[in-house]
Amino acid sequence: MATADIINTFLQRLDANDADGIAELFADKIDWLVLGDQEIAPWAGPRSRAEQVAPYFRDLWAALEPGKSVVEVDSIVVDGQEAVIFASFDHVAATTGRPFHTDVAMRITVENDKVIRMHLFEDTATVDAAFRA
Repeated sequence: MATADIINTFLQRLDANDADGIAELFADKIDWLVLGDQEIAPWAGPRSRAEQVAPYFRDLWAALEPGKSVVEVDSIVVDGQEAVIFASFDHVAATTGRPFHTDVAMRITVENDKVIRMHLFEDTATVDAAFRA
């Protein structure tokens, strides 16, 4: 499967809130990084195994007001095994009711038809402010 196909499948499953389906796209050992203060955003931080992917999404989605999230993909750049997704996220923090917007860049590396790296870059100060009590 080409990198672009895996990226498109990833985005479709993300849109469908299919945590298990997203996890199926990842290799057993991964290089995963989502920056942020884990005391405020417990889903943030590194991960190293595919079995940690679905819980990440479940924890993140549980922290957001249902039905109030919008993910807009601006562009996708694919070069061989590497891809970068440029997007914006609009969410509402469930614990505070605060809406927030952050532009994101997501670096994804595919090897042997599996995602081996996912690094998410976003405005962590904005995310922290939305969830801070």
